[in-house]
Amino acid sequence: MAILIPSAIVSVLGGVSASMGFGLAMGLGMAVTPVSRPRQAALLVVLGAALGGLASWAGSTPWAIAVLIFVSAVLFALTNQRSAGLLSLTPIIVILFGPGPIDLSWWAAVLWILGGGVVGALITRLLKFQAPALPVEKRTAWEHGIAVGILCAGIMFWSLAFDIPHGYWIAVTVLMALRPLPNQRRETLNGRLIGTFLGAIIALLAVLFLPVWGAIIVAVLCLFFLVWYSMGGAYLMQALALTPMLLIFASLGDIERGFELTIERVVFTVIGIVAAVLIALVLRHWESRREAASD
Repeated sequence: MAILIPSAIVSVLGGVSASMGFGLAMGLGMAVTPVSRPRQAALLVVLGAALGGLASWAGSTPWAIAVLIFVSAVLFALTNQRSAGLLSLTPIIVILFGPGPIDLSWWAAVLWILGGGVVGALITRLLKFQAPALPVEKRTAWEHGIAVGILCAGIMFWSLAFDIPHGYWIAVTVLMALRPLPNQRRETLNGRLIGTFLGAIIALLAVLFLPVWGAIIVAVLCLFFLVWYSMGGAYLMQALALTPMLLIFASLGDIERGFELTIERVVFTVIGIVAAVLIALVLRHWESRREAASD
Protein backbone atom coordinates (compact mmCIF):
# COMPACT_ATOMS: atom_id res chain seq x y z
CA MET A 1 0.00 0.00 0.00
CA ALA A 2 2.89 2.35 0.74
CA ILE A 3 3.86 2.06 -2.93
CA LEU A 4 0.41 1.84 -4.51
CA ILE A 5 -1.12 4.88 -2.81
CA PRO A 6 1.48 7.45 -3.99
CA SER A 7 1.33 6.05 -7.53
CA ALA A 8 -2.47 6.25 -7.54
CA ILE A 9 -2.38 9.85 -6.33
CA VAL A 10 0.14 10.79 -9.01
CA SER A 11 -2.00 9.07 -11.64
CA VAL A 12 -4.93 11.30 -10.69
CA LEU A 13 -2.81 14.45 -10.56
CA GLY A 14 -0.54 13.94 -13.54
CA GLY A 15 -1.94 11.11 -15.64
CA VAL A 16 -0.67 7.69 -16.66
CA SER A 17 2.75 8.85 -17.87
CA ALA A 18 3.44 10.68 -14.63
CA SER A 19 2.37 7.62 -12.65
CA MET A 20 4.66 5.32 -14.61
CA GLY A 21 7.60 7.69 -14.28
CA PHE A 22 6.95 8.28 -10.61
CA GLY A 23 6.72 4.54 -9.98
CA LEU A 24 10.00 3.84 -11.76
CA ALA A 25 11.65 6.61 -9.77
CA MET A 26 10.31 5.10 -6.56
CA GLY A 27 12.03 1.88 -7.60
CA LEU A 28 15.24 3.82 -8.14
CA GLY A 29 14.98 5.45 -4.72
CA MET A 30 14.25 2.12 -3.06
CA ALA A 31 17.16 0.44 -4.86
CA VAL A 32 19.83 2.96 -3.93
CA THR A 33 18.79 3.78 -0.36
CA PRO A 34 19.61 0.52 1.49
CA VAL A 35 23.24 0.45 0.33
CA SER A 36 23.99 4.19 0.18
CA ARG A 37 24.41 7.07 2.57
CA PRO A 38 21.68 9.73 2.33
CA ARG A 39 23.79 12.13 0.28
CA GLN A 40 24.92 9.36 -2.03
CA ALA A 41 21.34 8.17 -2.52
CA ALA A 42 20.22 11.74 -3.24
CA LEU A 43 22.98 12.15 -5.83
CA LEU A 44 21.99 8.91 -7.57
CA VAL A 45 18.34 9.97 -7.72
CA VAL A 46 19.38 13.35 -9.14
CA LEU A 47 21.42 11.56 -11.81
CA GLY A 48 18.35 9.48 -12.67
CA ALA A 49 16.24 12.63 -12.89
CA ALA A 50 18.80 14.33 -15.14
CA LEU A 51 18.89 11.34 -17.49
CA GLY A 52 15.09 11.15 -17.54
CA GLY A 53 14.78 14.85 -18.29
CA LEU A 54 17.35 14.67 -21.07
CA ALA A 55 15.64 11.60 -22.52
CA SER A 56 12.27 13.38 -22.52
CA TRP A 57 13.89 16.33 -24.27
CA ALA A 58 15.61 14.06 -26.80
CA GLY A 59 12.45 12.10 -27.58
CA SER A 60 13.17 9.72 -30.44
CA THR A 61 16.35 11.38 -31.69
CA PRO A 62 18.60 8.39 -32.47
CA TRP A 63 22.03 9.82 -31.65
CA ALA A 64 20.87 11.56 -28.47
CA ILE A 65 19.19 8.47 -27.01
CA ALA A 66 22.19 6.32 -27.98
CA VAL A 67 24.52 8.71 -26.15
CA LEU A 68 22.29 8.77 -23.07
CA ILE A 69 22.13 4.98 -23.01
CA PHE A 70 25.91 4.74 -23.15
CA VAL A 71 26.30 7.37 -20.43
CA SER A 72 23.87 5.50 -18.19
CA ALA A 73 25.82 2.28 -18.82
CA VAL A 74 29.02 4.02 -17.76
CA LEU A 75 27.27 5.22 -14.61
CA PHE A 76 26.11 1.77 -13.65
CA ALA A 77 29.60 0.41 -14.36
CA LEU A 78 30.84 2.88 -11.76
CA THR A 79 28.09 2.19 -9.23
CA ASN A 80 28.14 -1.59 -9.69
CA GLN A 81 31.48 -1.49 -7.92
CA ARG A 82 29.50 -0.39 -4.88
CA SER A 83 26.65 -2.85 -5.38
CA ALA A 84 25.44 -4.77 -8.42
CA GLY A 85 22.42 -3.21 -10.09
CA LEU A 86 22.53 0.01 -8.09
CA LEU A 87 21.66 2.16 -11.11
CA SER A 88 20.26 -0.57 -13.33
CA LEU A 89 16.99 1.37 -13.70
CA THR A 90 18.63 4.46 -15.22
CA PRO A 91 18.96 3.12 -18.79
CA ILE A 92 15.39 1.83 -18.51
CA ILE A 93 14.38 5.36 -17.50
CA VAL A 94 16.17 6.75 -20.56
CA ILE A 95 14.32 4.36 -22.86
CA LEU A 96 10.87 4.77 -21.35
CA PHE A 97 11.08 8.56 -20.99
CA GLY A 98 12.62 9.00 -24.44
CA PRO A 99 11.13 6.89 -27.24
CA GLY A 100 9.08 4.79 -24.83
CA PRO A 101 5.51 5.19 -23.60
CA ILE A 102 6.15 7.87 -20.95
CA ASP A 103 5.20 11.16 -22.57
CA LEU A 104 6.27 14.10 -20.41
CA SER A 105 8.01 17.41 -20.92
CA TRP A 106 11.62 17.43 -19.76
CA TRP A 107 10.89 19.52 -16.68
CA ALA A 108 7.90 17.38 -15.69
CA ALA A 109 10.06 14.27 -16.09
CA VAL A 110 12.71 15.73 -13.79
CA LEU A 111 10.15 16.70 -11.15
CA TRP A 112 8.30 13.38 -11.15
CA ILE A 113 11.54 11.40 -10.99
CA LEU A 114 12.85 13.52 -8.13
CA GLY A 115 9.53 13.16 -6.33
CA GLY A 116 9.37 9.42 -6.90
CA GLY A 117 12.96 8.96 -5.81
CA VAL A 118 12.38 10.88 -2.59
CA VAL A 119 9.20 8.95 -1.80
CA GLY A 120 10.93 5.64 -2.56
CA ALA A 121 13.81 6.54 -0.26
CA LEU A 122 11.44 7.59 2.52
CA ILE A 123 9.45 4.38 2.24
CA THR A 124 12.65 2.37 2.40
CA ARG A 125 13.79 4.21 5.52
CA LEU A 126 10.41 4.14 7.26
CA LEU A 127 9.75 0.46 6.60
CA LYS A 128 13.42 -0.41 7.19
CA PHE A 129 13.85 -2.37 3.98
CA GLN A 130 17.22 -4.07 3.84
CA ALA A 131 19.30 -5.23 0.90
CA PRO A 132 22.86 -6.55 1.01
CA ALA A 133 25.57 -4.79 -0.96
CA LEU A 134 26.89 -6.98 -3.79
CA PRO A 135 30.04 -5.25 -5.04
CA VAL A 136 31.34 -6.14 -8.48
CA GLU A 137 35.07 -6.36 -9.11
CA LYS A 138 36.27 -3.22 -10.90
CA ARG A 139 37.37 -4.78 -14.17
CA THR A 140 34.29 -6.99 -14.39
CA ALA A 141 32.06 -3.97 -13.78
CA TRP A 142 33.73 -1.97 -16.53
CA GLU A 143 33.71 -4.82 -19.03
CA HIS A 144 30.02 -5.40 -18.40
CA GLY A 145 29.13 -1.70 -18.51
CA ILE A 146 31.04 -0.93 -21.70
CA ALA A 147 29.80 -4.05 -23.51
CA VAL A 148 26.18 -3.47 -22.55
CA GLY A 149 26.46 0.26 -23.24
CA ILE A 150 27.82 -0.20 -26.75
CA LEU A 151 25.31 -2.93 -27.60
CA CYS A 152 22.26 -1.10 -26.25
CA ALA A 153 23.32 2.25 -27.70
CA GLY A 154 23.65 0.54 -31.07
CA ILE A 155 20.27 -1.14 -30.70
CA MET A 156 18.59 2.13 -29.80
CA PHE A 157 20.23 4.03 -32.66
CA TRP A 158 19.23 1.30 -35.14
CA SER A 159 15.64 1.02 -33.91
CA LEU A 160 15.07 4.78 -33.93
CA ALA A 161 16.98 5.60 -37.11
CA PHE A 162 15.10 2.93 -39.05
CA ASP A 163 11.81 3.55 -37.24
CA ILE A 164 11.46 0.01 -35.89
CA PRO A 165 8.24 0.00 -33.81
CA HIS A 166 9.07 -0.80 -30.20
CA GLY A 167 12.57 -1.90 -31.13
CA TYR A 168 13.66 -0.51 -27.79
CA TRP A 169 12.27 -3.68 -26.20
CA ILE A 170 15.40 -5.47 -27.42
CA ALA A 171 17.56 -3.08 -25.40
CA VAL A 172 15.27 -3.36 -22.38
CA THR A 173 15.66 -7.14 -22.53
CA VAL A 174 19.45 -6.94 -22.66
CA LEU A 175 19.56 -4.44 -19.81
CA MET A 176 17.32 -6.50 -17.55
CA ALA A 177 18.73 -9.91 -18.44
CA LEU A 178 22.49 -9.36 -18.52
CA ARG A 179 23.62 -8.92 -14.95
CA PRO A 180 27.09 -7.68 -13.97
CA LEU A 181 27.75 -10.59 -11.61
CA PRO A 182 28.74 -13.65 -13.66
CA ASN A 183 27.04 -16.14 -11.33
CA GLN A 184 23.66 -14.43 -11.84
CA ARG A 185 23.57 -14.34 -15.63
CA ARG A 186 22.01 -17.72 -16.36
CA GLU A 187 19.27 -17.14 -13.81
CA THR A 188 18.42 -13.71 -15.18
CA LEU A 189 18.39 -14.85 -18.80
CA ASN A 190 16.05 -17.73 -18.02
CA GLY A 191 13.88 -15.57 -15.78
CA ARG A 192 13.64 -12.83 -18.37
CA LEU A 193 12.50 -15.20 -21.10
CA ILE A 194 9.94 -17.07 -19.00
CA GLY A 195 8.68 -13.91 -17.30
CA THR A 196 8.15 -12.15 -20.61
CA PHE A 197 6.10 -14.98 -22.07
CA LEU A 198 3.92 -15.23 -18.97
CA GLY A 199 3.62 -11.45 -18.72
CA ALA A 200 2.56 -11.19 -22.35
CA ILE A 201 -0.23 -13.67 -21.68
CA ILE A 202 -1.39 -11.67 -18.65
CA ALA A 203 -1.39 -8.45 -20.67
CA LEU A 204 -3.32 -10.00 -23.53
CA LEU A 205 -5.95 -11.43 -21.20
CA ALA A 206 -6.31 -8.07 -19.44
CA VAL A 207 -6.77 -6.19 -22.71
CA LEU A 208 -9.21 -8.77 -24.08
CA PHE A 209 -11.44 -9.39 -21.09
CA LEU A 210 -11.22 -6.39 -18.76
CA PRO A 211 -12.69 -2.92 -19.14
CA VAL A 212 -10.17 -0.12 -19.52
CA TRP A 213 -10.27 0.78 -15.83
CA GLY A 214 -9.70 -2.87 -14.90
CA ALA A 215 -6.71 -3.13 -17.22
CA ILE A 216 -5.27 0.05 -15.69
CA ILE A 217 -5.56 -1.49 -12.22
CA VAL A 218 -3.66 -4.56 -13.45
CA ALA A 219 -0.96 -2.32 -14.94
CA VAL A 220 -0.61 -0.31 -11.72
CA LEU A 221 -0.36 -3.53 -9.71
CA CYS A 222 2.36 -4.70 -12.09
CA LEU A 223 4.20 -1.44 -11.50
CA PHE A 224 3.99 -2.09 -7.76
CA PHE A 225 5.39 -5.61 -8.14
CA LEU A 226 8.13 -4.36 -10.46
CA VAL A 227 9.28 -1.88 -7.83
CA TRP A 228 9.02 -4.48 -5.07
CA TYR A 229 10.88 -7.25 -6.86
CA SER A 230 13.54 -4.87 -8.16
CA MET A 231 14.75 -4.68 -4.58
CA GLY A 232 14.91 -8.42 -4.08
CA GLY A 233 16.51 -9.58 -7.31
CA ALA A 234 13.66 -11.92 -8.36
CA TYR A 235 14.37 -11.64 -12.07
CA LEU A 236 11.51 -13.78 -13.33
CA MET A 237 9.04 -11.72 -11.31
CA GLN A 238 10.58 -8.46 -12.55
CA ALA A 239 10.01 -9.50 -16.16
CA LEU A 240 6.59 -10.86 -15.28
CA ALA A 241 5.63 -7.45 -13.88
CA LEU A 242 7.32 -5.22 -16.46
CA THR A 243 5.83 -6.85 -19.55
CA PRO A 244 2.11 -6.47 -18.70
CA MET A 245 2.67 -2.93 -17.45
CA LEU A 246 4.22 -1.81 -20.73
CA LEU A 247 1.81 -3.70 -22.98
CA ILE A 248 -1.35 -2.64 -21.16
CA PHE A 249 -0.43 1.04 -21.02
CA ALA A 250 0.50 0.94 -24.72
CA SER A 251 -2.70 -0.74 -25.91
CA LEU A 252 -5.50 0.44 -23.63
CA GLY A 253 -8.89 -0.02 -25.26
CA ASP A 254 -7.43 -1.41 -28.51
CA ILE A 255 -7.66 -5.21 -28.71
CA GLU A 256 -6.06 -5.45 -32.16
CA ARG A 257 -3.13 -3.37 -31.00
CA GLY A 258 -2.87 -5.58 -27.93
CA PHE A 259 -2.34 -8.62 -30.17
CA GLU A 260 0.26 -6.79 -32.27
CA LEU A 261 2.19 -5.55 -29.27
CA THR A 262 2.17 -8.97 -27.62
CA ILE A 263 3.70 -10.57 -30.71
CA GLU A 264 6.26 -7.76 -31.02
CA ARG A 265 7.16 -8.04 -27.36
CA VAL A 266 7.79 -11.78 -27.55
CA VAL A 267 9.80 -11.55 -30.79
CA PHE A 268 11.95 -8.67 -29.56
CA THR A 269 12.51 -10.42 -26.24
CA VAL A 270 13.83 -13.51 -28.01
CA ILE A 271 16.14 -11.31 -30.09
CA GLY A 272 17.27 -9.51 -26.94
CA ILE A 273 17.94 -12.79 -25.15
CA VAL A 274 20.06 -14.01 -28.08
CA ALA A 275 22.03 -10.75 -28.04
CA ALA A 276 22.46 -10.99 -24.26
CA VAL A 277 23.69 -14.59 -24.51
CA LEU A 278 26.28 -13.58 -27.10
CA ILE A 279 27.54 -10.74 -24.91
CA ALA A 280 27.55 -13.06 -21.89
CA LEU A 281 29.76 -15.47 -23.83
CA VAL A 282 32.13 -12.65 -24.73
CA LEU A 283 32.30 -11.51 -21.11
CA ARG A 284 32.85 -15.08 -19.97
CA HIS A 285 35.70 -15.42 -22.47
CA TRP A 286 37.35 -12.28 -21.11
CA GLU A 287 36.93 -13.54 -17.56
CA SER A 288 38.42 -16.94 -18.45
CA ARG A 289 41.42 -15.32 -20.09
CA ARG A 290 41.94 -13.12 -17.05
CA GLU A 291 41.72 -16.12 -14.71
CA ALA A 292 44.17 -18.08 -16.86
CA ALA A 293 46.61 -15.18 -16.90
CA SER A 294 46.50 -14.87 -13.12
CA ASP A 295 47.30 -18.57 -12.55
